[in-house]
Amino acid sequence: MTSGPCTGAGLGLRPAHLLQVCAERPAVPWFEVHICNYLGGGLNRALLTEIGQQYPVSFHGVNLNLGGVERLDGDYLRLLRQAVDDLQPALVSEHACFCAHDGQHFHDLMPIPYTEEAVRHVGARIRQVQDALGRRILIENISRYYTYSRSSLSEAQFLSALVEETGCALLLDINNAWVNQCNLGEDVWQFVSGLPLDSIGEVHLGGFSIQEGWLIDTHDAEPSAEVWRHFTTFCELQADIPCLIEWDSGLPPLASLLGLQQKAEDIMRQTASHARQLADTA
Repeated sequence: MTSGPCTGAGLGLRPAHLLQVCAERPAVPWFEVHICNYLGGGLNRALLTEIGQQYPVSFHGVNLNLGGVERLDGDYLRLLRQAVDDLQPALVSEHACFCAHDGQHFHDLMPIPYTEEAVRHVGARIRQVQDALGRRILIENISRYYTYSRSSLSEAQFLSALVEETGCALLLDINNAWVNQCNLGEDVWQFVSGLPLDSIGEVHLGGFSIQEGWLIDTHDAEPSAEVWRHFTTFCELQADIPCLIEWDSGLPPLASLLGLQQKAEDIMRQTASHARQLADTA
């Protein structure tokens, strides 16, 4: 398997594009997959194995239920560990949320109250996952559509505490932060500046839809102008963090996604060049 790191701008790899990627070998530095779609084996797992021999890959999960109160799914963890051992992904990431309760699984990533108690609870579950996988994982900020009155921490304080508690890294989803700013009035840069920037190991760039005046994190559109602008600012502050174009539904042709991937690469290259020029003249 390819064991190199994820660098530059990668692309979310969806099952509809597996065969095309295998056949055409596009010039993409790395791919990220929703690993829950590949744990059962079969043709898609075989194709992912083939792609993993040519590209670094990243596993992105939505089913660990780190914020839930039920016992972590041991079967899921076992299958995930087997996939990690077989495919040797460069990164493994999940979300600070819950997605199941009382035997019911949701199609959404549900927020949790940001409290010291929640830090201890989620932190213990992150440590359990990291012990089971034998590696550090990244935790992503989520889009939210309401706040809990009992929250005593900001989202940035909560995620920072998880890093301190568990040694995990962070996945910064800029679109999620923008959605939260527009829907809840939470400033993107107040959030980002409150994070331990040296713990951010990946950045996601996605799109949203608008429903009844709310921004909904549907991942069915290209990143907005505001998300590109915030990404550029982030690159100026924190260089060389791999970023991902994330598009999950209503998929456009692969060529369109490659165009967005190239746009992200160009931003990363231009900001790095500008930083070098400033350093040379200092």
